[in-house]
Amino acid sequence: MFTVVLVTDGTTYTNAHIIKQLQDEGYQVRATVTSLSQEEEKIKALSELCPEAKFKVEVVEVDPSKPETWEQAMKDVQYLVYTIKPVAAQAPATEGEAPTQPAVEAIQAAFKAGVESKTVKRILLTSSHQAITAAPTAPSDKVFTEADWTDAETADPLIKSLVLAEKAAWDFVKELTDADKIDLVVMNPTLALGPPLLDAQQDVVKLLLDRGIQGCPRVCYSVVDVRDVAAAYVKALTLDNVAGNRHILHGGNLWMRDIALALSKEFKPQGYNIHTMALPNVALWGLSLINKNAKSLMPVVGKQSQFDNTRMKDVLGITPKDVKETVVEEAAVLVERGLVKKPKRVRSATTNNQGAAAAAAEGEEKKEGEEAGAEGGEKKEEEGVKAAEDAAQKEGEDKKEEAKGETAAENDAAKGEGDKADKEEKKEGEAKDASASEEKKDDAAASGEAPKAE
Repeated sequence: MFTVVLVTDGTTYTNAHIIKQLQDEGYQVRATVTSLSQEEEKIKALSELCPEAKFKVEVVEVDPSKPETWEQAMKDVQYLVYTIKPVAAQAPATEGEAPTQPAVEAIQAAFKAGVESKTVKRILLTSSHQAITAAPTAPSDKVFTEADWTDAETADPLIKSLVLAEKAAWDFVKELTDADKIDLVVMNPTLALGPPLLDAQQDVVKLLLDRGIQGCPRVCYSVVDVRDVAAAYVKALTLDNVAGNRHILHGGNLWMRDIALALSKEFKPQGYNIHTMALPNVALWGLSLINKNAKSLMPVVGKQSQFDNTRMKDVLGITPKDVKETVVEEAAVLVERGLVKKPKRVRSATTNNQGAAAAAAEGEEKKEGEEAGAEGGEKKEEEGVKAAEDAAQKEGEDKKEEAKGETAAENDAAKGEGDKADKEEKKEGEAKDASASEEKKDDAAASGEAPKAE
């Protein structure tokens, strides 16, 4: 008999990866969504993730408030992959009663349906590292393990609901009779990054590519590759020594500037001018007054958390990927699929059908067969790197330069670069070539070509 795995919220960033890997391994997957009509495009994309799969993914609509929809979804299911959706407490219907916790109620409804199905034998629950520690802390030797719990009473409402929901899950299976016994395996992943299969998520990689913040504040991210997360679920379906345990899924820590430098090294040649300058705390504070991204980072500046991923490696058998490679691979897919805004000069070069990819990415006009012109182009590229760093330090000034066409400021900059090139070439005894290069620039300006912003 075939094995059916039910995955809740099947169109989310992480769960799409879980579904694909389950299909790759030959499982029959059923996914839930809250609305078939509203998620039609995502459902279509989900169904096309694994065209060679033995079984096509089945998508069903489930309303957590209606038990009968859970009953139909659970039919013939052996494994349930359930994701906690944090929801802040709601005011009670009757005055004097305790506030209701929708996340807890949703857990109880789904687990109850699993028991009543008589076929579900294991539940894999997606919790979070935030149920272990709510936020990064000041540097210390503390390494968090699966034994640690966030204090729900001092946590903010969303994290509190997450903690209470996970504890409700443990309480539920603990109270089951032997006849109704179901295994519970809990996953506590850190921030999952990596190539998106459906839509992009709003994360630090997209923030940097879209230039959503001017500079890199001292913010640290605890990261795991989303493909490692998915692989952990596939392994946990059948392993004997995972039931009754939590599992931290963690690849490593990255400071925002480390991510920015890795992205800049890879994508600057394609025209992406990523801010890599360190942003001092006082500058971040000032920026937070007008930039919501900067404001959200203020509470975690200079803080980080260390996590013990021993169970991930030794029990689940997952060797974490290098998270620096993870962010670069995510960015490559975002760029390829147009999920981030392309630099203006790249768009212009594409529109004008300029030849080589290097010319389109850098906006440089290189003439074949002219050695002096090629050397001058290389010098301009080096000067452009410095200009981009200076522009980042002035918080977005380069955006204004990219938006302009042929302006007096750009002409001055282009003239300045030519002067520097002249001096270098005269030192090397190439005054004649330099003079020829300057004549070419004058001809270009006379023909109406706009100088390219670096």
